Amino acid sequence: MIWALIIISGLITFAMRFVFLTPVMPAKLSPAATTAMRLVPIAVLWTIVVAEIFLSNGAVADITSNTRILAAIGAAFIVWRTKSVILTIGLGLPLLWAANYLLA
Repeated sequence: MIWALIIISGLITFAMRFVFLTPVMPAKLSPAATTAMRLVPIAVLWTIVVAEIFLSNGAVADITSNTRILAAIGAAFIVWRTKSVILTIGLGLPLLWAANYLLA
């Protein structure tokens, strides 16, 4: 059963990528499709980040002792002020370390 799911998932992933290389797709996407394609990376990244902040071992983390929330707020402030991903990562990780050290 697992192998069937792996093969089906692989075929679906391949088909989703291959369809853009075939003449089936129009040469130019509609404005709505273009807007939707630009939002996909944001939506995917957002779900990964939120899950990492608020989930711990498959369960919702305790908000009162969750140091990742403080680090996320600090990183959000850094990205809002600087608009730099590298700077946000470079300063956000030490924020997480500091929050874990000081509050844990």
